[in-house]
Amino acid sequence: MDDLLQKYNDFMRLNNCRAEYLLSNGQTIDFVYKEENFIHLLGLHKLIDIQLIQLFNDKTNKMVQTKYIISRIKKGKLTDAMVRASVFYNDISERYENFSYDNLTTLNYTDAVINFNPSLINSKIKSDYLLFEERINKEYNHLGIAFDKNSNRRYIETFFHQDTDMYIKGQTSVYKG
Repeated sequence: MDDLLQKYNDFMRLNNCRAEYLLSNGQTIDFVYKEENFIHLLGLHKLIDIQLIQLFNDKTNKMVQTKYIISRIKKGKLTDAMVRASVFYNDISERYENFSYDNLTTLNYTDAVINFNPSLINSKIKSDYLLFEERINKEYNHLGIAFDKNSNRRYIETFFHQDTDMYIKGQTSVYKG
């Protein structure tokens, strides 16, 4: 099976699953895994040399949206080889290679940054919560949780892998109990 399709199938095991995260300070974070977040979580939107992704990123294009991209993955028209061949692959390689069912689900049992302040590191992340897990090699997986004012619900904004603690350092953290 194509590796990109495998990543999609693994993510779909979580589709519509609700996660509730109780912090040691008494706060609760809850969110739902949604199929429409898959493209962004994987970082595919950054591969702008792939024509299909260019069309996806064009907000005036109503045809090439998340469901269309996913249909292309399922049909083998957007593949792991195409993703890895992108000149922008290095921009997403850590995220892409660390994106797995296990990494997504273990991040539900980890420490969290609350009231994430992106200006401390000049980040565009909109998440107010950042779940993080320190790996054995002193690297970190992060899952950003943001609030959608339209639906009044939290959603997974981003997943990424970082070889430093720059997204955690100087932030307010709550540790698992």
